[in-house]
Amino acid sequence: MRPMAVVKRSVSLDVEVAAAAEAAAAEDGVSFSAWLSEAAERRLRVREGLQGVAEWEAEAGVLTPEERAAGEALLDRLLQGAQPRRGRRRT
Repeated sequence: MRPMAVVKRSVSLDVEVAAAAEAAAAEDGVSFSAWLSEAAERRLRVREGLQGVAEWEAEAGVLTPEERAAGEALLDRLLQGAQPRRGRRRT
C-alpha cells in the first residue's frame, strides 16, 4: 500500500465544533486530523453529488417528488450499510 500524501494546514474552528469533532474522533479511534479529513471528504462527495443532480436536471428536467423519494430511500439503504472509514489510530 502506497503512503498517502498529506498537506498540513492551520484551521480555525468554532470552540464547540472543535470540541465535538475531537470527541467524535476519540470515539472513532482516529486522530483529529483523520476525522476532519474524512468529514471534508464526505462534504466534497455530497457537493459533487448535488452538482451532478443539478446537471442532470438541466438536461432531463426537474426530478419529480416520486423520483426524489425513491432516491432518498436508496440513499438511506446505502448509508445503513456504510461503516465509517478508519484512519490512523492514535498512539
